[in-house]
Amino acid sequence: MSHSGSFLSEHSPRGAGAAFSLGAAGRGGGFSIQSGLCADQDVHIGYVRDDCITVLPFSPLGQESIDTGMAAFVPTGNHGHGPARKVSVHCLNEDRLDRELRFATDTWRSQRVTFSLATPTAGGCDPDRASDDELREDYAPVIVGELTLDNRDGRSTMTGLFAVGQMRAFAYLANRTGGEMEGIECLDGYGFATAGGEDIRCFADLDLPIAFDRIQPLRARHNGMGGILIDVPPGESRTVPIALGWFRGGVATLGRRCPHLYTELFADLADVLRFGLARADAWLARARQEDQALRNSSLSADQQFLLAKSIRSYFGNTQLLRDGDGWRWVVNEGSCNMINTLDLAVDMAFYEAREHPWLLRNVLDRFADEYSYRDTVHAPDEPGKSYPGGVSFTHDHGARDAFSPPGTSHYELENHPGCFSFMTHEELLNWVLCAGLYFRTTTDRNWLTRRAELLAECLQSMQNRDHPDPARRDGLMSFDSDRCGQTDEITTYDSLDPSLGQARRNAYIGGKCWAAYLTIQWLLNEADPARWAEQADAAGQSAKLAAATLTAAFDEKLGYIPAILDGRDVSAIIPIVEPLVYPEQMGLGEALDAGRPFAEFLATLKRHLQAVLVEGRCLFPDGGWKLSAASDNSWMSKIFICQYVARKVLGMDIGGRCDAAHADWWRAGCEHHSVIDQVIAGTSPGWGSTYPRCVSCFLWLAE
Repeated sequence: MSHSGSFLSEHSPRGAGAAFSLGAAGRGGGFSIQSGLCADQDVHIGYVRDDCITVLPFSPLGQESIDTGMAAFVPTGNHGHGPARKVSVHCLNEDRLDRELRFATDTWRSQRVTFSLATPTAGGCDPDRASDDELREDYAPVIVGELTLDNRDGRSTMTGLFAVGQMRAFAYLANRTGGEMEGIECLDGYGFATAGGEDIRCFADLDLPIAFDRIQPLRARHNGMGGILIDVPPGESRTVPIALGWFRGGVATLGRRCPHLYTELFADLADVLRFGLARADAWLARARQEDQALRNSSLSADQQFLLAKSIRSYFGNTQLLRDGDGWRWVVNEGSCNMINTLDLAVDMAFYEAREHPWLLRNVLDRFADEYSYRDTVHAPDEPGKSYPGGVSFTHDHGARDAFSPPGTSHYELENHPGCFSFMTHEELLNWVLCAGLYFRTTTDRNWLTRRAELLAECLQSMQNRDHPDPARRDGLMSFDSDRCGQTDEITTYDSLDPSLGQARRNAYIGGKCWAAYLTIQWLLNEADPARWAEQADAAGQSAKLAAATLTAAFDEKLGYIPAILDGRDVSAIIPIVEPLVYPEQMGLGEALDAGRPFAEFLATLKRHLQAVLVEGRCLFPDGGWKLSAASDNSWMSKIFICQYVARKVLGMDIGGRCDAAHADWWRAGCEHHSVIDQVIAGTSPGWGSTYPRCVSCFLWLAE
């Protein structure tokens, strides 16, 4: 296993808020549930033969001592009854292990042990239209693995093992399933199992060496390590499925007391694991078909790696909840753990609109009905004076499994400069753009008719934030929400630098305004061209104003468009081109046609990107992309979108060096974390792991 094969990945079912992490040498991994973090348990996968324990290099075995101090309690050499066994422990070196991270499977191969995990890549069925059997198939809180043990060259029995440490209050499943399953269930809501048999058994102990030093293994423990043992006779090879499952009954969230929908489909953890084992062969076969589909795509190996890693982290953040008579879809924001962050939703919508658009509708409706508000606005040079604002949407629905009151978010704070200020204008744009992506995929006219009036409100709100006086509008944002208090509105790039942090007169936000105006024009014409003709025309005119303003802002001396059009900040940034993705994804071809009204605008944005995409501005020395020339903090999810725009919309040949750099950032610079969005000069900032937003690279499959 080369260094590039040692990196952590999550493996998750749909809608359970759960993950099993594995893959980085010495890092461990294991089970997490509703935490937003990768677990930090020891994971032991390997075999025992001829009094030698050999394990794959995930746990600290071989890297450091894991002595638990057991010798202080029992005489050395007498951990059980009878003469002591002398058991050695060997941890495979990384270069003795081959890893293949594919679209739906993750596989580790050594000479005698192969372990695979299969996880979903496609979206699940619509709960409003699905049967219980279909819901169980798509939303069972379980994933399946496969452990192959090769003892064909052996002269004695090999005992394969799968074990997890640092578990609290666990017991053997065989005790309450009558031996049907061998495995472990933990009081914290997770467990693993395989089918029972004479040559399969469970074990438990403080750690691995002690467990195999005992003549009579412990029957069970309150805490510590538990696992499965599988005997393989000499001259044989054996493959067994292993189900890894989660079950948390009762209320899963506060603020709105919602259980997981899977609690209506399964009785308990044993029921979940039983179902996973029954479906293991079919799920593994389907996962390998999905692997092949990605391999057959035109994406490079680096792009395939980035996509495969990203989609796993997305599913680890998802929850499907029962809310009264309906249901609620949640995507948590990784280790930040905020619920349905709208500026993430707009980037994940490229995947969701294609794979399961019903959930995008669910999120849009929750924002419209519960997490919208109306405000007033002000100009920074007119303190104390307010003007009409309009509708907008909160940043999120709450955090850490606690929903905020309607119309409020966890994140946004009054009179708080920089991070944690309000994102009022950008969230307004994001809801509009998500609506466009949803309708483009579904042509759901009933929904569009129901939301047309809100879209017209969005138009008025955007124009009011441009300028209350129609004669002074230029298509960009110039007024801040009064909800900010004495501070400024910010953008989704809250922790980057001022060139992307400030929303007012921001060229990136200006491009998003252009895209949102085009979206409103199109949607209102689709909803009812007679009723909404005036508003649709006004939206089209505002789009032209925004494009003209940004085009005129190109600075010939600088060679690009400054980040903020205030005459002071002349930073070079990439994301000015990002909003071009929306009309392209919505099929608004006229807006992107080189011979149509926005031809000069498109040409200007291409000149801009060519000018900033050079080393010393927006390229790192390794070829990776810097979103802002003024910051080493670069966000993978946004890079992925801008790469797509450069290739697909602007027709630029950006080569594969950048993809290789970005893949190495995750393989090497962030190997002990799962998916990290914000990467500092190719390395981990030490936080922000398990991020869902990077699934934006699903766009690449459209190329």
